[in-house]
Amino acid sequence: MSDEVFLQTLFDDVCQTLSRAGFDIASASAEEGAGLRVRKESGAVIVGWVPADQLDPAGRMDAEYEGIRTALRQALLEILTQAGFAVQADRSSGEVRVEPA
Repeated sequence: MSDEVFLQTLFDDVCQTLSRAGFDIASASAEEGAGLRVRKESGAVIVGWVPADQLDPAGRMDAEYEGIRTALRQALLEILTQAGFAVQADRSSGEVRVEPA
């Protein structure tokens, strides 16, 4: 299996797992839109989150949503680990790196 096919299969598996867990997934290439985003990188799938404007109607530039990011990151780690993936959290970006176990 080529690397590209392998990565696409991993991407599809991660998206299906997260969908079954109740997450809505936005396109990682979407310029607009909020929510969980999944994208392919070299040898892994990256899961991140973009907050919706409704979370901060005042439009503060410094809104970081650290509590939400921490809870989401923990949920992603638990769900994806239980599904058999190897996961690593990047605390600075709030993203989760997913690889096959």
